[in-house]
Amino acid sequence: MGVFGVATSWAQVSDHFNDGNDDGWARLDPLLAVGGTAAFSFPDGNSYRVQAGVSPDAGSFGQARVGSLLEEINHTAFRVVVDVVATDAGLEQDVGILTRVSTPGLGTLNGYSASFDTDERQVYLSRVDGEQPTALESVEVPLDPAKSYRIIFHGFEDQFLIEVFDVADLTTTIGTVVAFDDVYTDGMVGIFGSAGQANGAVDVTFDNFETGGNPDTDQDGMSDPAEAAVFGNLDQTGEADFDGDGRSNAEELELGSNPTVPDAVIEVSGLSLEEDVLRLSFLLLEGKSFQFEKSVDLKTWEVDDEAVFTDLGDGKGEFEAARSGGRQFVRVKMID
Repeated sequence: MGVFGVATSWAQVSDHFNDGNDDGWARLDPLLAVGGTAAFSFPDGNSYRVQAGVSPDAGSFGQARVGSLLEEINHTAFRVVVDVVATDAGLEQDVGILTRVSTPGLGTLNGYSASFDTDERQVYLSRVDGEQPTALESVEVPLDPAKSYRIIFHGFEDQFLIEVFDVADLTTTIGTVVAFDDVYTDGMVGIFGSAGQANGAVDVTFDNFETGGNPDTDQDGMSDPAEAAVFGNLDQTGEADFDGDGRSNAEELELGSNPTVPDAVIEVSGLSLEEDVLRLSFLLLEGKSFQFEKSVDLKTWEVDDEAVFTDLGDGKGEFEAARSGGRQFVRVKMID
């Protein structure tokens, strides 16, 4: 009996701000209660500008800062993307992504940040304890205030990776930062800006925000959660062929087969993900029947009796199943 077709689907959330609002976001304005000012707007109806005035008392409450959080998102593993499309060149600021956030508020926010320092031309990966950042690692990047940049922040267990791209060329990184830390394990995600001086202000515009639980912190072409679930760790490389069947580990995970078991009779030929529907196509064997199964941990599998099978012709079949939120593994199993 052959069992192949292990594939993953991930809950994804995106906001390109084309609706001209920040519905679903919780505005983060920690200085509001002590007289601070902040503004949230939508230039041209398709981006998100956050601003904060000078802190009313930087000595007591810290410098100006502002942001927004998705409070309904709780990530352990994460891949968060955002474009920084405009910053005020006259201000010294730190701007970027917040992850694994807990207890947001004046002097209480904990989590991790991936940020540009617009004055120092540095990218920082930091742990934030009670709103106080501690740089874990950084890299100098030739940032130009006239350009737009994409930040991609990955996190899996205690490993983190930042990738920085010029939006004009999303194929080549202009900077990467790797760090390790195990203090905060899960939490909310968001975006932020913070003044670089006690008497400074904040003015940054974001676009094309996406978040999901599918990181690749070791950059081997394999999703970290899927790699760890299959192999038990992240020690394998994507180009290696663990089961010696002629296909690389990364290729097998992408196609939906199991890279620890040599391919036999069932081969996944396609995986399509929509908001509420997953479609998995595979090669048929004449006279054989198949069933569709789901798992959250690759250990316990349950048959999805609601999945609909269709014979596509030309030796291919397809299961269509309802897609649930969160991480999920699926497979096709031959039953006779």
